Amino acid sequence: MNAFNKKQITPVKRVCFRLKEARKKARMSLSDLAKQTKISKEHLRALEECRFADIPYADIYQKNFIKRYAEILNLPVEDILNQFLVEEVNSAKKKEKVYKKIKKTRFQNLPSLLRASVMIIAVIGLIGYLSWQIKSIVKPPELTLFSPQNGYITDDNELLIHGKTHQETQVSVNGKDITNDNDGQFKEIVNLSPGINTITVSAQKKHGKSTTIVRHVTLKTNEQLTMNN
Repeated sequence: MNAFNKKQITPVKRVCFRLKEARKKARMSLSDLAKQTKISKEHLRALEECRFADIPYADIYQKNFIKRYAEILNLPVEDILNQFLVEEVNSAKKKEKVYKKIKKTRFQNLPSLLRASVMIIAVIGLIGYLSWQIKSIVKPPELTLFSPQNGYITDDNELLIHGKTHQETQVSVNGKDITNDNDGQFKEIVNLSPGINTITVSAQKKHGKSTTIVRHVTLKTNEQLTMNN
């Protein structure tokens, strides 16, 4: 069997390095080359240093610069130009396409992100509203009793019950349901019995939570008041 000999391929140098190397071998200065090619030294130096972006001309002009450079130094013009197109022009266009694609990918999902943000905000708002509703349901209703005061003593067998609660709360006095106005205030007259009377005022929500206040009121007859005096 014949053994295959591995052929080592020498990497081709970039166009810019090949141009500079050829000029130095020809012992030609940049000034001399600038005179023969009619290209400024700054642009020639940019070509040799692979700074193609520093040459403010389109690809066709850069291609003509390289063509003149190669012709003066007797380099294979077509080979140099083809390598320039592959290495610099096509490579730059690929990078530009990749950059545009990345840029487009970043922003093309913006409407989706906005929709997702709106949905998240809506969900948070709904959760907050439901939490507030649950808290208001679980929390007992507020109940304030203006009169009577606990331990109140009177000789009048009719007693005014006056208080305030939420408008939609059901109020009862000693088990009897009474109505409250638009401000949640309620008033009710109860009849007292001689001696100590227990007044129980309750405010109950539709879902069962309630608040209760108890007052003890004493009804004394005129005779009892006279005896005490």
